[in-house]
Amino acid sequence: MLAPLPANEWTLQAAAHLLNRAAFGGSPEEIQKLHALGHAAAVRSLLHAGEDEDLFPAPEIEPMKIQRLKNDSMTPAELAERRKIMNVQARDQTHEARLWWIQRMASTSYPAREKCVLFWHGHWATSIQKVQDPFLLLQQNQTLRAHAFGAFAPFAKEMSKDPAMIRYLDLNSSKVGYPNENFAREFMELFTLGEGHYSEEDIHEAARAFTGYRINPKTGGFLFSPKNHDAGAKKIFGKSGAFDGDATVGLIVSRPQCAEFLSAKIWNFYVGEKPSDPLNQVLASEYRASGLKTGDFVERIFLSREFYSPKYRRRQIKSPVQWLIQTCKNLERPMPDPKMVHNSLDQLGQVLFAPPNVKGWDGGRAWISSSSLLLRYNLAGTLVRGGGDAAPDIEKILPAGTTPTQACDLLAWRLLQAPMNPALREKTLHLLEKNGNSQAARRDIVHLLMSTPEFQLT
Repeated sequence: MLAPLPANEWTLQAAAHLLNRAAFGGSPEEIQKLHALGHAAAVRSLLHAGEDEDLFPAPEIEPMKIQRLKNDSMTPAELAERRKIMNVQARDQTHEARLWWIQRMASTSYPAREKCVLFWHGHWATSIQKVQDPFLLLQQNQTLRAHAFGAFAPFAKEMSKDPAMIRYLDLNSSKVGYPNENFAREFMELFTLGEGHYSEEDIHEAARAFTGYRINPKTGGFLFSPKNHDAGAKKIFGKSGAFDGDATVGLIVSRPQCAEFLSAKIWNFYVGEKPSDPLNQVLASEYRASGLKTGDFVERIFLSREFYSPKYRRRQIKSPVQWLIQTCKNLERPMPDPKMVHNSLDQLGQVLFAPPNVKGWDGGRAWISSSSLLLRYNLAGTLVRGGGDAAPDIEKILPAGTTPTQACDLLAWRLLQAPMNPALREKTLHLLEKNGNSQAARRDIVHLLMSTPEFQLT
């Protein structure tokens, strides 16, 4: 079992670590409030927050009718023009859906759930580039949210029938006699078991079980086609029966490798490092004990001493989404205007609803290159000076009249939640002593600290 965190180790730094990893960070005041709750209550407050669906109504997007165009009596030129119009519409609606989700992540009173939805988005990776219908991806996003902290078995069954996933992995043409083995392979390898924990026979037989899965062209919902389904006997993982898709998902999820595969991915997402084999055996045991309920499992992680180990603190590179939202929270400023949000995430390499492939984003060091690091530094300057929207209150961040030593401590806590390294502190002290009185100079100093490798870590 994971050992609990001793009461005397629940410090402000531990509270900051929890808020950064379980959610998207916060201001010094938010960290202090979380710490004051006590460890167990702080974790519960993040994982069991009240619903706020009414505050974030989803964009009103209708299913695209691209496939139905083939039945319309149009000339080729008219058809091409209609497709062009629909592509523009799809692009604009996808932008709208992205901004809706980003604002929700940044403003919700339930940020831990949105952080978990972000994890599952990278896990059940589907892209607008292939799906070509923002309605389907927005629908999938709501499914991820509904199941984010729930039991994995019903979640996996729901995702096997998810219209965006069906289109992304070409399941909509799978039928008796011609099963889509690629879908079955990806479902086991990337979503549930990991590579090598199945045979080619398992793949073939599972593919037969998923035949007949379709998308309702009128509603964009799931549709089962009995005439295209292979209802014959199948043999999967050594068990025989006339398994359908749900029964097959049940067989897959009951495999011991499922808990091991998922626990390692969840730990890596929140901690920033793959667990050792012995640790992952402990994690998988905890996940199984929870009934594969992700919310219960991450609660056990956040209550554990291991999660707060110094070797994990401030060692995780912020993803572009994390960087943007956490930076705005650090500065206590609103999110920038929609154009800047879109361009920033596009250039930094994490465009929501468009992961690079079915494996999702690599994360970790893949987030950083010489060009993306420079872009982060430049964006930090724009945010601290107010470009793209209102400027943060520099008097709140670094009050006038604060001594250079006090200023260093204030900035280190707000921006890093850790002491500055000696070289950085010396440089910052020098700048504060030389020219730390004007608001412009103080903004420059804040920008300097945000343009360091340390600020890229959480």
